[in-house]
Amino acid sequence: MGFIELEKMDAETISGEINKFINILNIDVNKFVGQGYDGCATMAGKDGGVQKILRETYKKGLYFHCASHKLNLVVNDLNKVPEIRNCIGTVKDTINFFRESVLRRKYAPKIPLLCETRWSQKYKSIALFKTHFIEIVKGLEQLSQEGNSGTRTAAFQLLSAVGQTSFILSLCIIDKYNSLLEPVANILQSKTLDIIKCSDHIKTIKTAVIEHRLSAEEGSEELLKTANEIAEALDIQLLIPRTIGRQIYRANHPAASLSEYFRRSLYVPYLDSLLSSLEARFSQDQSPAFALSLLHPAQITKIAAAELKIRMEEVSKFYELEGIMSEAQLWQIY
Repeated sequence: MGFIELEKMDAETISGEINKFINILNIDVNKFVGQGYDGCATMAGKDGGVQKILRETYKKGLYFHCASHKLNLVVNDLNKVPEIRNCIGTVKDTINFFRESVLRRKYAPKIPLLCETRWSQKYKSIALFKTHFIEIVKGLEQLSQEGNSGTRTAAFQLLSAVGQTSFILSLCIIDKYNSLLEPVANILQSKTLDIIKCSDHIKTIKTAVIEHRLSAEEGSEELLKTANEIAEALDIQLLIPRTIGRQIYRANHPAASLSEYFRRSLYVPYLDSLLSSLEARFSQDQSPAFALSLLHPAQITKIAAAELKIRMEEVSKFYELEGIMSEAQLWQIY
């Protein structure tokens, strides 16, 4: 509808200019039912962001953050698990190590840089790294003995890092759940996606993670089997890290076996973090808009009358639409 030149980039200036623009166009404030920005604090802040300031004037203007971007932030949130964070950092350093020199590139397959903002590219990088992991390790072994001093030193340090038990186990976990999230990330970027389908896809992920959490013992055994296959190919023995009385910088869980240690220190914390982040990032703040979408013919024929009544009461209260319950019931019958 137009462009606005901004003198400042703070929340008050941006929201003030948007408000002024709407008033100039003489748009009915009751038609203001949605706001869409990125997730930076200036725009999306719950206390002083643009969306919060405008909601004070436009009560029905719910804020929507790009679902695909939120899913990427969920993946980034998993870096709170130390082993996962260290693994991602090592993968990034290893890819950069091979790519920054033409001579080094012949020792490893071409893998795209691990980009933090382009989530589809990130999934691709991790998948290729896992697929060619054995070849990458052998390339590091060669470079740790050949080349100049700087190359040998860097290759040896990376070789020591990727040969750790925690790294191999973390890489297997990341690869598995990236492959689970990637199709959904691609779907969320589809031009034909609607808000109901988006919600359904997120619910599917949550359900899958909950099921994996309940059967954590089986899941950890499956991942450990994959890790063992990699370790055997590289002649590496997977070991439980040494435990001591006081340890605050890494997992220090007492365990009778590697499987138990892996499950308690890495697999379960990863799943808990993933589920917690999904719940937080995809909360029900926009539930009135989701409920309104149930009036679409493809949706209203699937919903029970009792549930329709509850959801329409929510819509009626938020959007101040009197008599919508009766209309919704007739619409459902029609």
